[in-house]
Amino acid sequence: MSTPEAGPIATKLNALIEEKWRHRPKPPGNAAIARAIREETGLSISTGYLWMLRAGERKNPTGPRLQALAKFFGKPAGYFLDQDITSEDMDLATALRSSGVRTIALRSDGLSERSQRAILDMIEHAREIERLDHDDDD
Repeated sequence: MSTPEAGPIATKLNALIEEKWRHRPKPPGNAAIARAIREETGLSISTGYLWMLRAGERKNPTGPRLQALAKFFGKPAGYFLDQDITSEDMDLATALRSSGVRTIALRSDGLSERSQRAILDMIEHAREIERLDHDDDD
């Protein structure tokens, strides 16, 4: 929906929408998305306002709307404001909120590359067992 000149908020918002509904042929319309945001966050966000954000017509959402978008998509509000932050950066920041993930990362510091690879192989195997990286349709 957005073009590169639409701005970082539109680009990030549209990418999050695509990701959230990646298992569908296409995401729902703005009305359904706005309704889902309202239901999940309690913030009244209109279909028109969401369209303006997605099209780049509005580039600076207000604090409460920014918080609602961040909460709905599981991102910190800063994700929408920092032009240099990538989705990968935010995924890492989100993962590091878990004390278990932090502990694994910190305890692996200083280990040889071979040991780190062995630990990564174990984690990949555990993710495979728990089917964390498979689509629901698989």
